[in-house]
This record gives sequence, structure tokens and C-alpha cells, in this order.
Amino acid sequence: MNEAPDVILLRSADEPDPYVSAFWEAKLRAVCEPVLAFAFPHQSALQARLEQRDRYGGLIATSPRAGTALERLFADREELAHAWRGTTVYVVGPKTAEHLRAVGLDPRGAETGDAQALANRIVEDDLAAPLLFLSGNRRRDTLPEALRAADVPFEERVVYETRPRSSLDLPSSDGSTWLVFFSPSGLEAVDRADAVDPADYRVAAIGPTTGTALEEAGHSVEAVAAEPSPDGLVAAITAADTGQ
Repeated sequence: MNEAPDVILLRSADEPDPYVSAFWEAKLRAVCEPVLAFAFPHQSALQARLEQRDRYGGLIATSPRAGTALERLFADREELAHAWRGTTVYVVGPKTAEHLRAVGLDPRGAETGDAQALANRIVEDDLAAPLLFLSGNRRRDTLPEALRAADVPFEERVVYETRPRSSLDLPSSDGSTWLVFFSPSGLEAVDRADAVDPADYRVAAIGPTTGTALEEAGHSVEAVAAEPSPDGLVAAITAADTGQ
């Protein structure tokens, strides 16, 4: 029987994977187990919005999948990509910032860490023209509600859909194995898998939004990353392991 990993990351692996590498440096063995699949069925509608470049003062993208939607659209539309190059895009977390920077945009707010803090940052910038919010079909209400409350003009366009994978087979826990959730949608995928019980694991979350969703569903969360990044997650879990 294979030895149980120290940390199970409920996400698709990058190559190389920065989270696995960060845990390796901390002498913890981590594995990635994807629980979600993503689809991009709204590209034509997104293109129609982006062709109205003068209408918007910038973009909001709270997930790397929004960057993927743009990347796919810009790949064979050089003129459209050029029109948006250097445009401000408000993001949560360094991974999303990196993804948006790679398609030629200027990410801001990566250090905010959650939707409410990002909303505060946007409000501080006191924008006149509306922002185009590139969202997913399962986004939470925190950011749009905060923007509406502050009278920040924005338009929302769903650009990707999140779907739980049809099957899930996680490594077993030896009682000390961490199970890390990267979004509230990951919880739904785990809940659908009858053979998986989060109570068998030590539960961690990539940020406060996911942590709150887990707690609201009745799960005990032992660690929440202060920053949604590999280093932030490692710091939260090692602190919990050492009782700090």
C-alpha cells in the first residue's frame, strides 16, 4: 500500500507545480487531485463585449480561468488583443495576476487576498468608466454586492463554467493528512463523492472565502492561508502543525 501523502491539494497540477514544490521545500509530500472541470461556452458573447473597448475602464478577474478565456480569444485575434494590452485588471491572488499578465494586461490587487478586500481597493481607485467583470457561473456574491453598495459601475459577463468531476478517488488519510480546498466549488465535488469524508482529514482552505464556505457546511477548518499562494498555504499548515 502506498504511503499516505502529507497534503492533498484539490486542484489540477501545473508542471512543475508551485504548491507541490513549496511543500517539498517544507519537507511535506503533497499531491494534486483535480476535483473540478472547466468549460468556456460563452466566447462569442465575451468577444462582443471586448470589441466595445472604449466602453470600459478596465476588467475584474478573480480566477485564472478568466485569464484562460481571454487567452483563447486573443490567440487568433491580434487586433483585439492589442486594443486591451496594458489595460488594468483587478485580481485576487498572485496566480490570477500571473495569468492575466501573460495575456498582456496590467493586474492590480493581487495582494488583497479576498473579494471584500479587492472591492475596497477598487472603491479607493474611484473609477468613472464601468469595469467588465469576467466571472464564472458559481461565483459568490461578495464582490458584486460590495461594488453595488459603493456605487462602482460594472457589468458582469460569465466567461467560464465550473463543473464537478464525475468521479473522485482521493488517497486515504492516516489521520494527519491535510485536505486543502481551493474554492467552494471543490466542496461540492467532494460532497458528491460518497467514498470521501472530509472528517477523515485535517481541512485547510486557500483563503477566507473558501474557509467560510467550509465552516458553513459544518466542516472544521484548521488552517486558512493568509495569502492565496504556495508560501501562504505552507505557512498556514506548518503553523497549525506546530501549534502556532
